[in-house]
Amino acid sequence: MESKGSELRRYVEQANEIRALSSPQIRDIVSADGYRTLLMQNYMRIGMLAKENQKILDKYFFHKDENGDESGGISMEEMREFTELVIDSYNLTNMDAPLVYYQAKRILKQADESGDERNQILAMDGMITAAYLMICMTERLIPIDDVCMEYYREGMRAGERLLEYLDHDKFSALSDELKELIIIDARFIRLVSEIDDVPTTEEQRQTILDRMNNAMALADDPFYREQLPNYNWTLHRFRIYEYICSLTDLNNNQGYSKEQLEYINQCTKKMVEMYENEEYDLKSQHYAKNIYLYAARNGYLAGEIGLDEYKRQLERLAFEEYRNSPEDDIPVAMLQVPLEYMLVLDPDNLSPIEESSLQYIYNKLIGYLHQTPKKGMLTFLLSCLSLILKNFIEIPYGMDFETMGLSLIAAIHPMTYIHTQCVAEITKVLTYHLLYENPSLFVGMPGYATIQDVRTHRAEIEDFAYHAALCHDFGKLIIAETILTYGRNLLTEEYSFIYDHPAIGAYLLSQNKSTAEYADMAMGHHKWFNDEEGYPEDFEMAKSPYKTIVAIVACADCMDAATDFVGRSYKSGKTLSEFLNEMEENSGTRYAPFITELLKDEEVRIEIEDVLSKWRNENYRKAYLLLKKSNRSNDRT
Repeated sequence: MESKGSELRRYVEQANEIRALSSPQIRDIVSADGYRTLLMQNYMRIGMLAKENQKILDKYFFHKDENGDESGGISMEEMREFTELVIDSYNLTNMDAPLVYYQAKRILKQADESGDERNQILAMDGMITAAYLMICMTERLIPIDDVCMEYYREGMRAGERLLEYLDHDKFSALSDELKELIIIDARFIRLVSEIDDVPTTEEQRQTILDRMNNAMALADDPFYREQLPNYNWTLHRFRIYEYICSLTDLNNNQGYSKEQLEYINQCTKKMVEMYENEEYDLKSQHYAKNIYLYAARNGYLAGEIGLDEYKRQLERLAFEEYRNSPEDDIPVAMLQVPLEYMLVLDPDNLSPIEESSLQYIYNKLIGYLHQTPKKGMLTFLLSCLSLILKNFIEIPYGMDFETMGLSLIAAIHPMTYIHTQCVAEITKVLTYHLLYENPSLFVGMPGYATIQDVRTHRAEIEDFAYHAALCHDFGKLIIAETILTYGRNLLTEEYSFIYDHPAIGAYLLSQNKSTAEYADMAMGHHKWFNDEEGYPEDFEMAKSPYKTIVAIVACADCMDAATDFVGRSYKSGKTLSEFLNEMEENSGTRYAPFITELLKDEEVRIEIEDVLSKWRNENYRKAYLLLKKSNRSNDRT
């Protein structure tokens, strides 16, 4: 009989395998048919692994006692061991942050009820890590969701409680294991003390700096050094310098003062000196790749180097890092360098060199996101990627936001890319026929005030609808790890992430001139035609000037999802006839009656069948060729 420990290890191994299977490497695949076959095989395997993993979770994490309450079949020590399997903080990987947080909160409650001090400290340490991971997931939501602030508050509460153990009497009474945890958490609290997209107040900024200085002072305090003679105080200093240097992320979005920026720059110089003197083999640390980014940025913010020189240093870092990094790794710095570079550019006045650098960076980013085997890094990668997307700069006659978004979707989750292409093809067919059958439906769209306007510009409207449909799921880029959660039921908070993706997509599209008019299609594609159900609640289909196209995209989205038997993992797809029967039953409520009526036309149904068979296969070819192209671009570097 398999032991509990081996079952939990199997869960993590299978979760990692699921991530890899969902976005397979295509280096050795020689045709689009081969790629489609591979994906079909992979999703059959995903279905099997998902069922096995759900059984493990039901047994140990969601076990119900005789009263129907969740009692849990796992102890605190077992939970800590499981967390170490799920989260590798050195390599920045995690396979299931929401599950870890769910358990961490429950175990902290149990520890407090027991009154056992060791268990309380271990549980608080686990809560800080879990809260930080959830902040990474939720600070990307647009706008910053209340649930993100909940994780912030939970993490800070645990951190403040742990800092109380720095009291000499309390500290000296602890074991060496717990003493090390307290010292580490005294610096780690920095990571849960701010949310990147939310500027801090002057008081908050100073509190963060004070905490870091207090943590640094521990290394010089004879009491703590005597208590922990074997602790790595050199690494402790280096990590605190790193945390201080990172306070100016996003071109000093938090708003540190000139005096504070000068202090941060001095800390940066000390960190560089430690790194270059090779104290404790610091060059082996993964986070050390960021060091020259910090040096360039903080030198610029402190006024030591000018803007042009800062740009040159960022360009050099980008080109050198991409060329020197191993193919099997995504350098975290190479997500941060492009971001910081974009933030100091003038989008309306890009120089030829800046355009060329941006195009290069975008292409490399797409390729790396597809090629990396470290799928467990996705949460951390998406934290940077989401900010790149929010601050995206379109390149004239080069990379536009639609192309970038589609390429990233293909790299991260190809089945969503294939779904998106199918939705766009269905939308195109429905729009084409409605433009002839009932052009009055499109009157009122911006630029089309009369039926004659619509008739004159049929091709233009059809093209608009097609591209809007291509962009309808861009919000899924920000919550990709939730979309990739095969193997367990979603937790309550995760459903809220899913419900947020239309608004996130609409926000991203609205930030770029070429896609701004597609925002309503992203916002409304999960809303019912009668506005009675669906999400988000604050979007009213009837008030949108694009309501006809929103209704078409919403229908096309449901149609492809319902009839797809590969991308929906192990769930069986419906036939088109079965779906059309459901549409008929929900005509006028969920679905627009004019679409239901249109689909009674045999010619239209035949075209839709063609999309769902021939064109769906064609979309695998599109995904394959797109990924092949991005891989070749990386290989030539």
